[in-house]
This record gives sequence, structure tokens and C-alpha cells, in this order.
Amino acid sequence: MKELELKHPVTAHGETVSVLEFNEPTGKDVRELGYPYQMNQDESIKLQAHIIAKYIVKLASVPLSTVDQMSPADLNSAGWLVAGFFLQG
Repeated sequence: MKELELKHPVTAHGETVSVLEFNEPTGKDVRELGYPYQMNQDESIKLQAHIIAKYIVKLASVPLSTVDQMSPADLNSAGWLVAGFFLQG
């Protein structure tokens, strides 16, 4: 499990949340949601926001409305946290 401290708290399940806890994705999650990033020819990585949002919902057990409230900076941090599950060496 990984934690992300949010710079801007959000509401989830009727409560104010300042930390999201992410479970590790499973093979089933990857099969159903796809990979949360795209590898470019120059080996740079482009995060896929629409897929990242689905992983946040699934792994942090929050509704999509919570993801919609996240600041761009927090969403970016969450995106790299999710991608980190896949990019470990």
C-alpha cells in the first residue's frame, strides 16, 4: 500500500480526506483498465489521465466524484504514484 498526502483535501464518502491510500493493482485490474501510461519512441512516458482516474477510483476506493475534485497537482502526483506500480525496476 502507498499513501499520497493531498495538498488540497477532497470529499470522499461524505468525509473530508487529506490522504489517499492506494492498494497495489492486480493483473485483473490491468486487464480491465489497461496500462495507465503510454511509452513513446523516445522512451518518454505520457500518463493517460482517463485511465489514471479509473485506477484512483479502484486502488484508493474513492468515487469518481472525488477524483474530479482533485487539484491538477494532486492528480499529477496520484498519476505518478499509480504509474510507479508499473515502472518498478
